[in-house]
Amino acid sequence: MKTIRTPKTARVTKPDFESVNLIFIHGVNDQATGYSQALYENILRHYQRLLREQGRTPAEAEQASRRFYQKEVFWANRTSDLTRRFLTLQYRLGRRKGKWNFLLQGIDPLMIQILYYIKDKGDKKTGSMGILRAVHREFRRSWTTPRGKNVVIAHSLGSVIAFDYLFGFRKYRLPARQSVEAFVTFGSPLPLFTTAMGYVESPVQLPRNVRRWINILDPDDSVARYCRPHFKRLSVEDIEMNCGWTPIGAHTGYWRSQPMAELLAKRLLAWGL
Repeated sequence: MKTIRTPKTARVTKPDFESVNLIFIHGVNDQATGYSQALYENILRHYQRLLREQGRTPAEAEQASRRFYQKEVFWANRTSDLTRRFLTLQYRLGRRKGKWNFLLQGIDPLMIQILYYIKDKGDKKTGSMGILRAVHREFRRSWTTPRGKNVVIAHSLGSVIAFDYLFGFRKYRLPARQSVEAFVTFGSPLPLFTTAMGYVESPVQLPRNVRRWINILDPDDSVARYCRPHFKRLSVEDIEMNCGWTPIGAHTGYWRSQPMAELLAKRLLAWGL
């Protein structure tokens, strides 16, 4: 898990107060370092603006935003080669004709990664759990600040992986001694997974070390689903947001959405972070 700072704050000495790790977990397709950079920078920009509107000086607002550290979880390298080869054989050799190929090429990687993750996770005895093991390793790298707090921000299939990890469904799980101030999912297909496991209305409750959960979705997103109706024994808040005009565009649009970044900045302040 690599820590990335914005150019303006990269050379500033780390402040002597409690830090907050913003831990991003991507969904489908290849993942390169900095995939969450635009969202991270926009969150900080709105956070500073909101503080200035509350009466803080620009210097005070900028100082307060230094508490946040960007962490990125990588796991998709396990499926990158499979996906690349599939798309080449299916589309790029000219064998498939169709006006909607551009949509299918956005959906197919999702399906490959979903099916791979299900196979990889398997059952508790036979699953290789390579992805969850990699996620656990990345998370352990972020637990470096004893006084630090953590917010997990997970997209698409990444939200499913984060859910399995935070809720402790396999041997690789969030350590009980570590806490997560907020679990933020966006573009999440989680209810499809829990329903496929036989739980249309899941009986799970928030783990003691996960304080809250919000789920952000664009109703036009072809992947995102409402979570509140399917998790009645815990408090999850569904928040609608317009992030794009097409099913695929809406699914990827969260990462550069200003309303999304502003919402997260407001919630960080409301949560006392």
